[in-house]
Order: sequence, then structure tokens, then C-alpha cells
Amino acid sequence: MSGTARILVVDDHLELLEFLRYTLRDRYAVATAVGVQEALKHLSDYSVNLVLLDFKMPEANGVSALREIKTRYADIEVILMTAYAPVDVIQEAFRLGAFAFLMKPFDIDNLINTIEEALRNQALSRTPNPGGIRRSV
Repeated sequence: MSGTARILVVDDHLELLEFLRYTLRDRYAVATAVGVQEALKHLSDYSVNLVLLDFKMPEANGVSALREIKTRYADIEVILMTAYAPVDVIQEAFRLGAFAFLMKPFDIDNLINTIEEALRNQALSRTPNPGGIRRSV
């Protein structure tokens, strides 16, 4: 992927937003949003490669937020972060296009590896495929 990937971190806990912004800033261009409405405003104003999305926020749950993001910006990868989610909710999130679910608290190395996989997946999906060759991810 050329250039620095742009990541939007969406959570209602300011401490986690700041921690992730600080932790990821050397690798990526990181912006933060406190809640879904702020995230949607940011996405309408700026180009973003990936969203790290808290699953449980006061104004919306992760599935409804994911649905809204993927409806408006289908090519953005979304990684959901949660402390708990029932299996049926996780299945629905994947059906809607979530790239991954990370359970809180998560290991930073695992987070970075998951982000890198999502960005590779995005780059592959954006690469022209003139011969119709099937790619595996």
C-alpha cells in the first residue's frame, strides 16, 4: 500500500482513544471520534482506509454503526473492538462486512497484525484484476 494508511478510531472512552492514537501514530495517520455521529462526519470529510470501531457505545451498537459505515463507504475496512459480543452478533457483523473482531483487552501486536491484514486485504480488493484471476486472501 502506498503512503501512510489513515485510521479512524471510534470509541466513547477517551482514555482508549488517546492510548490507541498514541500507540499507532508512528505507523499510521490516526484520527479519533467520540461516537458514531462524529465518526460519520469525519468519514464524510476525510479519506480513511480503516475504522477501529467500539462495539458498544451509548448512541449505537457496533452492528448498526458498521451497517451505516459499510453502506456509505463499502471499501473501508472495519475492525470491531469489544469486551463481549454474542455469537449471533459476531456472525451478523461479518455478514455486513466487518474484517475482524478484537476482544478487549487486546494485545497491541495482535491489533497491529490485524490492521496490517485488513490493509493488505483492502489493497488487494482495489487492485485491478483484468484477467479475472481469483485471488485468495
